[in-house]
Amino acid sequence: MKSKQTMFFLLLEDITHILQDIEAVVDIRYSKTGLFDSNSIPEYNSIFDTPNPGVTYSGDWNRIDSYLILKKKTPLNIREVPQNKGGIKFAVDQMINLKSIEIKLGGVYQTKQNIIVAGRIATISEESDSNELYKLFSTRIKNEFKRIGTFYVGKKAEEKMKAGWRLVTDEGSPKEYDLA
Repeated sequence: MKSKQTMFFLLLEDITHILQDIEAVVDIRYSKTGLFDSNSIPEYNSIFDTPNPGVTYSGDWNRIDSYLILKKKTPLNIREVPQNKGGIKFAVDQMINLKSIEIKLGGVYQTKQNIIVAGRIATISEESDSNELYKLFSTRIKNEFKRIGTFYVGKKAEEKMKAGWRLVTDEGSPKEYDLA
């Protein structure tokens, strides 16, 4: 499978109008990704209904909340994952949800001041629904954000960067790895 991703830094106000526009024209839902104890998976009709959009509680973008985006008519597939110590966990990811894309909004890190954690929109699928959704989100981000290196930076996030905020994928990394 060929993967695609668009990586970005933003404040919620940088992307609010983009997300509202997309949600107004495409009937989508957001399903939390991860490994769960139950097959009752948190789902939301809008990214703005998810807990704390635009903020993170980890300084490492590998540990921030992530959501699958699916068209509402597309069923969410959940994988059962047997555990070595017994029992089963339930996985939500793109592996068996090929008509989806994944979003991590990233945003302002809540534990330390003046840090913005990166986000991304991505897919591992070549399915038409996945490609359509990916193109819809990534095109808007690429057209409205400024490209700096391999990242796209929203206007408010860029203002914070110029004011001395750190833009990071992992706040524990040395500052020379920050976006500058």
